[in-house]
Amino acid sequence: MAKYRLNMALDGPLEFESVGPEGVFDAWRAVYRSPPAEHDRWRRRCASMVCDRYGQPVRFDSDEAFIADLFRHGALEEVHA
Repeated sequence: MAKYRLNMALDGPLEFESVGPEGVFDAWRAVYRSPPAEHDRWRRRCASMVCDRYGQPVRFDSDEAFIADLFRHGALEEVHA
């Protein structure tokens, strides 16, 4: 498993372990108050929050595009111990 850091939490980065970066959805959902149940709506809400925080466009048409933008903006990074 790889270790990742999501740089979106107000109280500091959220670190999580996952087989791949797609685990960001479950990790973020676990600490977010009242996330939408539908995955597409959750991805869209996450994209909106990243866009607000970093001031850059974030695609939400697919998990792959969304995750690529997280890495590009520095909102998600793989942690190497």
